[in-house]
Amino acid sequence: MNRAQTQVHRQNDGLPPMSEFRTAVSLHSHTYHSKENLDFLPHYIQFHQIPVISRLIQSELKRHQESSGKALDFRSAYWTPPVTPAMVLDSESAQISKTLGLPPLVSITDHDTIAGPLSLNAKPGSAPVPISVEWSIPFAGNCFHLGVHNLPAPRCQEIMKALAEYTADPAEQMLGDLLAELDSYPETLVVFNHPCCNFVRVEAAGHRDSLREFLGRHGSRIHALELNGMRPWNENKNVLCLAEEYDMPIVAGGDRHGCRPNTMLNLSATESWGEFVTEVRTHGRNHVLVLAAYEEPIRLRELATAGDVLRRYPCHPYGQRRYTDRIFVNMEGYSWHPLSFYWDGGDGKPRWLQPVVNMVIALGSDRVRPILRRFLSLRSYDSATQPLGGEYGSAAMTAHAGERGV
Repeated sequence: MNRAQTQVHRQNDGLPPMSEFRTAVSLHSHTYHSKENLDFLPHYIQFHQIPVISRLIQSELKRHQESSGKALDFRSAYWTPPVTPAMVLDSESAQISKTLGLPPLVSITDHDTIAGPLSLNAKPGSAPVPISVEWSIPFAGNCFHLGVHNLPAPRCQEIMKALAEYTADPAEQMLGDLLAELDSYPETLVVFNHPCCNFVRVEAAGHRDSLREFLGRHGSRIHALELNGMRPWNENKNVLCLAEEYDMPIVAGGDRHGCRPNTMLNLSATESWGEFVTEVRTHGRNHVLVLAAYEEPIRLRELATAGDVLRRYPCHPYGQRRYTDRIFVNMEGYSWHPLSFYWDGGDGKPRWLQPVVNMVIALGSDRVRPILRRFLSLRSYDSATQPLGGEYGSAAMTAHAGERGV
């Protein structure tokens, strides 16, 4: 198979002729059905060092530990994105239609649940959307995410139950059987999402070894690797090298968790979901479009997402108007409740927290981010001009990029 047919285009270099394509495909979006663990937060604060905010939060966390004798356990908390499945479907479809003038195909993949697509398909008169999920796979002391797009509707609940059983109690034989079953459905697409992202924060060599072990054992059942719209370009270049090494096609996944639409899309000469899957699975053909929004430094885009998460939504259709309604904790160790359950009585809410929330919302706004981009040296973190690292492979990325490639 000639994998050079997988091409990457940058919108900033000019769009390819849209007459070549019949549809655009948006993959990997999250809605309020996704439960996002807060365990990453201390590492995020320390790594990014957002002026004033990081210093204040670190100081307060240290003061809490000194006064209580223990650090806050962020593993006992999670947050949910502020957007509904309908909001995601509408914004992704609108971006494709307005920017590219093409019919949209949108696949929503919440963490380990298909509730979002099922709710959309249950609406009378609505066009069906793929029943998709981002499946969490514990493996060899690590954890990987697979985007499983377009489960067969008659069996989706049964399949989802089996996937959840593996996540809760992983067994190697079970994993192989599940991937073989998913591979047997010709219109289902299995994508290895952000494969070079060490989000579990295992030792670097351990992540590399477990990644290669996973691909060595199960790569034949995985149909594509993902370029991820919320990961820095240097990491995505390593994914391109990995795809060349393992002879796998590339697809784009936006990985949005906020209100802004995905920054990467797929362009296809096909018209239906099944035809798109065949192009990727059978022929290895795909065109990735990196939109101009991806060129914004990653930290600023993450600030925008944080602002979306913390912002108030007076008309939220499910009543999650405040961030305290969308952050859940298990303080007593036996039940999950939103922060508003504990704080609405007026006790317990740290006084310093609301000013920090207000500052994050302000820094993530469309008016302030351009100022930060101009005056803060953030671009070096994810500049597309950084040299290609060799941790995951040494082949040149241009083998996948094509003549319009990044």
